[in-house]
Amino acid sequence: MAVRLGDKGFMSYGQVWPRLGHAIRGLADDEFISMAFSSYKDEWKNQTIREGYTLLRDYFGGRGNWYPARSKPIYVLGFWFKPSIKGIWYVDGQAYAVAINLRKGQPLSEDDARFMARGIYELHCIDDPNDPVPLILDVSEQKPKAGRSLRPHLVQIEDTVPLATFEDSIREFLVALNVVGLSLPPPPDLDSVVDLFRR
Repeated sequence: MAVRLGDKGFMSYGQVWPRLGHAIRGLADDEFISMAFSSYKDEWKNQTIREGYTLLRDYFGGRGNWYPARSKPIYVLGFWFKPSIKGIWYVDGQAYAVAINLRKGQPLSEDDARFMARGIYELHCIDDPNDPVPLILDVSEQKPKAGRSLRPHLVQIEDTVPLATFEDSIREFLVALNVVGLSLPPPPDLDSVVDLFRR
């Protein structure tokens, strides 16, 4: 991160999330996209963000309703974690808990999606009376120099990784954060790691 900041290569997709509602309401035409994403002096950064947003706009197709998720990070064991979804998309009688990967150079595998979907289900779906389904939109470059494409991963609960596998992985991650001095250690008598994030 320090290197990227030093050479002015850092780029954030944070400006995309507040504008997802425009795409879903059918208000994001090409002119809107061009004007909305023009904050960087380096035009290639603006164009990269526009490309990703345009693919999302075309996928949502001006359909349904959008309910943004909380954007405030969650404080767990001395470390801040960003929410895993961007919002709930309700369309054609079904609710979807939507996570989005806009990192061009970090495509998601099927196993990545299955792992992410378990976390989305546990934290955003299981207690929601609207019974949303995890939907992961991968807007990365699937092959080098192929350009971005949008790959949706609609993962039913029976197709996610087992809860025990998810819990073990998150527990190991929290332990690793503590080892390098970035967080507090998980309580030794903690039965469910996921419960730390349910608040």
